[in-house]
Amino acid sequence: MQRIGQGKYTRQEIIEQLHFKHGTNLVRFRYDLLSRDEKKIGTLDTVRNGTVSMAALAQIKRTARFALQDTGDIDWLNDRIQPFCMLRMPDGGWVEWSLGIFLLSTPKRREENRQVYRDVEAYDGLQVLVDDKFEARYTVPAGTNYATAITTIIHDAGVAKINLQGTDKTLATAREFEPGTSKLEAINKLLTEINYTALWVDEWGYFTASTYRSPQNREVEYTYRDDALSVITSRTEEEMDLFAIPNRWVAVVSNPEEEPLVASYTNDNPDSKTSTVSRGRVIVDYREMENAADQASLDAFVQRIAFEASQVYTHITFMTAVMPFHSYSDVLQLEYGPLGISGKYSETGWTMLLEAGAEMTHQVRRAVNI
Repeated sequence: MQRIGQGKYTRQEIIEQLHFKHGTNLVRFRYDLLSRDEKKIGTLDTVRNGTVSMAALAQIKRTARFALQDTGDIDWLNDRIQPFCMLRMPDGGWVEWSLGIFLLSTPKRREENRQVYRDVEAYDGLQVLVDDKFEARYTVPAGTNYATAITTIIHDAGVAKINLQGTDKTLATAREFEPGTSKLEAINKLLTEINYTALWVDEWGYFTASTYRSPQNREVEYTYRDDALSVITSRTEEEMDLFAIPNRWVAVVSNPEEEPLVASYTNDNPDSKTSTVSRGRVIVDYREMENAADQASLDAFVQRIAFEASQVYTHITFMTAVMPFHSYSDVLQLEYGPLGISGKYSETGWTMLLEAGAEMTHQVRRAVNI
């Protein structure tokens, strides 16, 4: 989650303004045009409207759409757009949040009243690593530090803005990637081996990854509740699906150059609705992996997928006023009386309409094991 407090304004003062404590608030949007190296060229005043979406479980996490008048100022193959959400404070000052930096598609042009318009699909910097593929077999030698290996691949794609948590883990054996493999696929495979999050790009264009931590073990970053200052609308939905949830997870690493590694986890908790005890049968999620850094990393991976499988227990979609500080995989506390909802949730996605008075859609899932 992005920082809420800014400059002379405290976190609480900004929250109160976002929650309409003073009766109204004024939100507006700015669209900065950036060069390929993300230097500001100017500000676009031709954008009619847009949306920005975050999908934490997708390959490319952050996407956008812009409807704009084409005046010939944009180099579609090289320029970027960085939208900002701006909030006016009671004293007339402004605070703002970047919503991402986006590469642009080259959509069809259309004419309306002798003006040219485009509806532009846009993608965060991960698109660079999807498009850039290994042209020959790529080998990461045994003994290479994982962070060094990942950083090298990112740098080779022409990316300089990297925020990767360091590690002392090294590859026990060499890793090979076939020609045609996208660099993002290779990076995420290496990140998985050390139990890191998938690679994502933050609001300022930094390629980011760190040790995965279960939402259950993370602090709540923001609370939504249906109280006097609630920004939740009445359109809240909850979905539960327990039928196919596994209750045993097994991961095996079999490499002829190493001793085989096996990790397993069984949900045999009698208080869990989907455990082997409660269901009276075993539902197995079995995975074969090419490599893992060590037994501890494989054990952590199995515990991670076991936890993530439990999160299909409850999915909630709810709407709020525009809350522009959301980022990647935020942890939220949600209190909503009409549906009896009260708990900690991991945000898997959000969509923000870039219009004053518009709503923001949130998708969350319960951050507890079942």
